[in-house]
Amino acid sequence: MYAVVDEALVSPYKGATWGDVTRHMAQRLQWNNPRFSLEVISQQQLQQDLAARDSLAAALSGSSSSSSSSAGSTGGPIFVGIGISDPDLLEFFGQATEKLRTALFWDSAGKMQGSSRVDAYAPATAGPFAQFLAEKVGFSAEARAARVLKTIDSLWGRHTSDDLLFIWLVLLNEYVTPVPEVANTTKGTDLPSLLCMIKNCGQKIVDCIGDTRCKAGLDCLEGCAFNDQVCQYRCIVSYETPKFEQFALCILQLHNCRGLDAQMPTMPKPAPMTSWRGQALTHEAAESLFIGWKQQGPQMPAGDTATKPWSWLVAAGKNPAYDFFPCQHQLYSYGKGKGQMWYEPVFKAITLDGQQVWRRRRYRVRRGQEPGTFYYSVLDNGVTSNEYWRIMDCSEDLEFCLFYYSGAAAAAGLSYSGAVLATKDGTWPQQYTERIHQALHRAGIEPWELSTVDNSACAGAPL
Repeated sequence: MYAVVDEALVSPYKGATWGDVTRHMAQRLQWNNPRFSLEVISQQQLQQDLAARDSLAAALSGSSSSSSSSAGSTGGPIFVGIGISDPDLLEFFGQATEKLRTALFWDSAGKMQGSSRVDAYAPATAGPFAQFLAEKVGFSAEARAARVLKTIDSLWGRHTSDDLLFIWLVLLNEYVTPVPEVANTTKGTDLPSLLCMIKNCGQKIVDCIGDTRCKAGLDCLEGCAFNDQVCQYRCIVSYETPKFEQFALCILQLHNCRGLDAQMPTMPKPAPMTSWRGQALTHEAAESLFIGWKQQGPQMPAGDTATKPWSWLVAAGKNPAYDFFPCQHQLYSYGKGKGQMWYEPVFKAITLDGQQVWRRRRYRVRRGQEPGTFYYSVLDNGVTSNEYWRIMDCSEDLEFCLFYYSGAAAAAGLSYSGAVLATKDGTWPQQYTERIHQALHRAGIEPWELSTVDNSACAGAPL
């Protein structure tokens, strides 16, 4: 895959330039799969270097050996141009990409923007028959391409780094090689899967379809394309009901009728913090950091005995599916056995019909091998998720803790990672900004990937 970007153009991602954003996406694609390659080329370099233009044109035409690994069912490389606006280059890009079946242009001049296409389907130039196929004939190539473009537009419009990464994964899955995070969405529609559902979960299906709320949840999930976790989880928190939980528990968790199996991401692999307040971090100290502001005792800041009804309140998060909810209260408590804890997040969800509702989950937590690492498990609406958490950094005065996690809901075919900045009152501790940024970088996260959590209306949380 190739991307040409305007290095200086400011992106929608908290002021980061498109050069920085796209190179970080290239790194994240490598973490996802070392075989995934995104070559990022500066528009400024092409403006000044005719040899660089010739090299890119050769690669896109397929005459360069470096492009062979990127060629898939599209018959050539995938190209994305971002911020293409130089009039002198418009003709070059028009010629260099005219034979590509998949070429996209974002934040670019109108002439380029209108020539975006996937698998040769371009809405701006499609004739009436192609438009008819895309809109009415669901199994046509045009319909598949139109669905890809619609998904890309939706992901692009949310302006989060995870959604931007998912765009690249969708393109790879469609036109180069299967990508589990995306390909899993098409599994489970064959006859054996349907027979498994009917044989083992027939009554659960009838109960769900016969319930207005449960059926609405299923319809909502059906509309989420390509394993879009943001869309899926918003459907779940909007329509969750005991009948939906029993439906998912039977079909996915107990009988795995869709035959899915997702694994936790293994990269990046940051080390947790190793010391706190000048002492080597122990399992006991790490657990006390999770308890946070609920505790009274020696871990509290000197002279500060004011506790909270919560351990932490999330100020910022990275994963748009799970970390962006308003008013994320983290409640930690000790279990009965040594090394056992419970984690209960209480958060506000804005449902798809505009209502504000409180949601609560309950995780079992146990120690990892290293102090500062933990294994989490939760049954969330009938599906078990397993996660691996790391404490990346905590200030000595407990003004913040940064937690990084990776996880998977294997039976639902979902894998994910994220990070949350937890503070005493849900506000960003400005005095620790540089320290937080350093901890983020150790976890392979750029500061512009975080989004601020809305904690402006948290009264009445069921703590």
